[in-house]
Amino acid sequence: MSFLGLLQSETKRRLLQLMKRQGEITLNDATQDIDRARPTLRDHLDQMGRDGLVARRSKRQGRGRPSICYRITPLAERLFPGREGTVFAEFLSYLQSQGQDRLIEEFFQSFWNDRLGEVENRLADPLESASIREIVDVLEEVLEENGFMPEVRVEEKEVTVKACNCPFAEIISTTELPCASETCFYEALFERVERTRHIPDGDTACAYELPVVQT
Repeated sequence: MSFLGLLQSETKRRLLQLMKRQGEITLNDATQDIDRARPTLRDHLDQMGRDGLVARRSKRQGRGRPSICYRITPLAERLFPGREGTVFAEFLSYLQSQGQDRLIEEFFQSFWNDRLGEVENRLADPLESASIREIVDVLEEVLEENGFMPEVRVEEKEVTVKACNCPFAEIISTTELPCASETCFYEALFERVERTRHIPDGDTACAYELPVVQT
């Protein structure tokens, strides 16, 4: 079952599906497609707007009152099943069959180099002079924005950064290059780092232990 199926309201599911198909709808569109009272549909759309699933805008046509148009937000897009990971894995397999292993390696190196640049750009001080705590705080933001669902645990003698989700999980059986490039990324940030958990090894998350937080 997709995340969309977890919504308790069948009407809300149908509204989201309608917006997904048409891109944008009005209340009139909704009443034509869904057998519910107009006030009920408006209430559902307003509720989903408060929940961050639906955005709205005014659209003026002629001299009459402007129409309210509704569309799904990036948050709602996540409710729909995607095959990006599967397609990406097939693409990598194709590149490997064409002898493009070097190109694949360069892609993952570039991906993690870009993430390194994001961390460096957000630090108040240069990476070389920033404290580990400052780096960890920015790192958590960058990992969150890139879909890794990070959890950071700061203790007296160590810091653990755990990635509860891996955007590359579906391609690890094809290549472990993203893992190797990820390790280089952490080493560039902290010099000394140890990977203690690894999804390809059967763990539910990848985790890295970092040196003691500087005070």
